[in-house]
Amino acid sequence: MIQLDDKRWKEFDGGYRIPYDASVPLIRLEQATTPKEIDAIFSELWNELHHQGDVGLASYFSLPHLIRIAKEKELFNFNVFGLVATIEIERHRDNPPLPKEFETEYLQSLRDGIPELVKIGLAKTWDLTLASTVLSALAVSKGHLTMADAISKMEDEKLTNEFLENY
Repeated sequence: MIQLDDKRWKEFDGGYRIPYDASVPLIRLEQATTPKEIDAIFSELWNELHHQGDVGLASYFSLPHLIRIAKEKELFNFNVFGLVATIEIERHRDNPPLPKEFETEYLQSLRDGIPELVKIGLAKTWDLTLASTVLSALAVSKGHLTMADAISKMEDEKLTNEFLENY
């Protein structure tokens, strides 16, 4: 995992395919103490790390940090799961490849970190958005990208009902 104080962050492209230093909001997320702060940081991360299906190296290198920070803060938030699932789903589409030297650590973060994070919130109440993002991220952590993509769309009750009517 590239440490947050590494100068290379300034060189990594985000979702707009231009350099975006994701270390800055990730550090702010580590230090955030209020839901309002956390929401504002996630708004920026969603906007900068993913744009119309595009993700970049900043997105990939942010993913393990997002999971780590969420576990450390016991942050059971739809933004964590949704952004992680979106980055991993989009990584397999028309986006830059993940550098081989980071693949093992990246995949381990998904495989181990998401189930650990899910355990934090098992006893909590989940609304439809949280449920769909948690289940999507869990599917991603198990390598089921098509299923994860479908689950992420189930947040829309109308779409879910249409699916059930046609199934």
